[in-house]
Amino acid sequence: MGITVRERLTTSGLESLRTAAVLEFTEEVFESGNFRSLEVLTPEQQQLFIVNRNDRTLTILSVDAKMNVTKETLFIEQIISMKEYFENYSLVDNTAPGKIEIVFMGGRVLEIEPRLSLLHEENYKDPEISTQMHEDFELFIAALKSTVIL
Repeated sequence: MGITVRERLTTSGLESLRTAAVLEFTEEVFESGNFRSLEVLTPEQQQLFIVNRNDRTLTILSVDAKMNVTKETLFIEQIISMKEYFENYSLVDNTAPGKIEIVFMGGRVLEIEPRLSLLHEENYKDPEISTQMHEDFELFIAALKSTVIL
């Protein structure tokens, strides 16, 4: 199955992000098919993007360098468009997108780029973790799309 988001967030530098997710949603956020999670790690902050299919929401949990936690919940019905960005796309290899851009009503633009984690977290360079992260990104995008269509 690979290395799950829950397992990836158990390292000492990421356990605060995992704790915030569990406090907010309980362990169900990592166990239930109703949720799809994706982490994006940068030197400035750690973010966990969570699609809740039942509530039709996209929640962004962020932990900054000073350990401040913020939570923002956006309604998926407010999505106007989603655009996937690929680099060197290959139909043979089924290349995953590098990032997505989501535009909400009111003009808010949200970019989600999980490959930034490869630059920030050394263990994300492990091919198994990298592959699993890309698969999780594709599942995350699929969850967003299917929830928008409902």
